Amino acid sequence: MKDSIIFSYYKQLVPFIHDILGEDSEILLHDISSPDSSIVALSGNLSNRKIGGPLTDMALKQIKDKQYLTSNYSTNYKSYTTDGKLCRSSSYFIKDENDTFVGMLCINVLVSNLVEMRDTLDKMIKLDSVMAVKPEETEEHEKLGQSIEELMTSLIDSVLDRYDEEHITELKISEKEAIITELSDKGVFLLKGGVAGVAKRLEMSEPSVYRYMSKVK
Repeated sequence: MKDSIIFSYYKQLVPFIHDILGEDSEILLHDISSPDSSIVALSGNLSNRKIGGPLTDMALKQIKDKQYLTSNYSTNYKSYTTDGKLCRSSSYFIKDENDTFVGMLCINVLVSNLVEMRDTLDKMIKLDSVMAVKPEETEEHEKLGQSIEELMTSLIDSVLDRYDEEHITELKISEKEAIITELSDKGVFLLKGGVAGVAKRLEMSEPSVYRYMSKVK
């Protein structure tokens, strides 16, 4: 009951913030108790998501890293829509009166056009000393608008891409432990079907995955 009152309050803020930031923004309210269908309110349509959509890869990581214990929010990190447009994103960690983490208010602002304008000005200025330093391509960023299936595949791929999947059954125990640890850190096992999805990709039984999970906890 208390959580419903909290979410009722934040639902009112979603359209309000969107009206302030304008059409190049997207505001989402997540109930983290259901990672697979966390979106309970949204305004804007940068990532084509709907009510009942899942958390993002970044949100899962923020939960696994327990960022909410040391900060009330995370601001101004990069994210990309499914069609590759750059956004500036921020998340507010919602807690109840007992300081229990219950939800997230996420704000995404489209900045692709602004970056293009900046790059055009840099080319016109032609002075390396004043050109903006671009972040490395390997810098961590959020992927917006993925379905639960796309999210899980993307997270698993990000780990298994460093291994030869044609010989996945030949992995050493230490390699399997490393893979399970990294997938756990990314929040894969918070998702419904996460264990089954990993078991299928690693060609292991689900009980085997659970055994590895118990080792790395």
